[in-house]
Amino acid sequence: MKKGIKKSLLILLAITFAIAAAGCGGDSAPSGGGDDEQGFEPVTLRYATQHPIENPAQTAAEAIKAEVEAKTEGRVLIDIYPANQLGDYMQVYDDVIMGTIDMAHTSTPESYDPRCSAGFLPYLATDFDDLSKVFAPDAYLPTLMADIQGDLGVKFFGYFCEGFNGIGMVKQVIGPADIGVDKGVLCRVPGIDAFKFPTEYLGYRTSTIPYADVFTAMQTGVIDGWMGGPAILNYQNYRELIHYYYDYNLDCEATQIYMNMDKFNSLLPEDQRVLEAAVLKQCAGSIGDAKIDNEKYLQLLRDYGIEVITFSQDELDAFAKGVRENVWPMLAESYGKEFLDELAASVN
Repeated sequence: MKKGIKKSLLILLAITFAIAAAGCGGDSAPSGGGDDEQGFEPVTLRYATQHPIENPAQTAAEAIKAEVEAKTEGRVLIDIYPANQLGDYMQVYDDVIMGTIDMAHTSTPESYDPRCSAGFLPYLATDFDDLSKVFAPDAYLPTLMADIQGDLGVKFFGYFCEGFNGIGMVKQVIGPADIGVDKGVLCRVPGIDAFKFPTEYLGYRTSTIPYADVFTAMQTGVIDGWMGGPAILNYQNYRELIHYYYDYNLDCEATQIYMNMDKFNSLLPEDQRVLEAAVLKQCAGSIGDAKIDNEKYLQLLRDYGIEVITFSQDELDAFAKGVRENVWPMLAESYGKEFLDELAASVN
């Protein structure tokens, strides 16, 4: 009789433990939340860039991917789509706002707010040391950019600096240092006033055809050259076409890394921190890398047989003085005088 009672108690205890265990496992946390990751489905971010795979921006994207995937333990995965695979920068920016693309590294259009392109202001910085101050995360421009793009539903991470822009040409330019003298050539510029106005001030006729069409347009003679990229992009994308590179140092190729805000907010807080830290690390390191790459790719252009035209410091100072005095007031109509004044004060 006692053996039967003991056996019944053991069976009852076993059933009790089984029910308790099932209860602990049955209330698993929803995907993306809680400490219990049973049933968690990884989030895969579609990350679009405008850069060729040989570009340092691609190296940065791969570093972001590796760091995020490792530190989130696979909760956040990243698929990279380089070289305008998902469209040019204007289309990609629209898609990020809509959420059809999660994250991107591109130029940013003026269509929503002209100040989105303020990182391209001509002679905003005069050298790489200045760039570190202008684009520091807590500096005036990045802080304001976070607010501007936040209102558009976009999470702004930071500026990625790729070097100072020059002009790559199929044809030789006569009198490249003569300000305001018509050069008699047609130069493609991005559809952004901060590129268009100073290029025209230097004497170039301009066209704003899409970036994706630049190679074919130069190849077929529709345009004579292009402005909107530093030495590295001229070497990587157009060395087969251009014969001259004019190193004006007119503005910094300061692209942006950004993300759909709703998508960012949908991540776990700890994963948000991992992603932002990974991006900011690449943005900060881009300035020093760009300084090294600038000299490297100027020499590679020369080695390839392309004539590189540089300018004296006096000539560069004259370009800067003339652009600031004559072009910035034109840009004030788009950007607003108060904004430009505050930006100038922050740089000084």
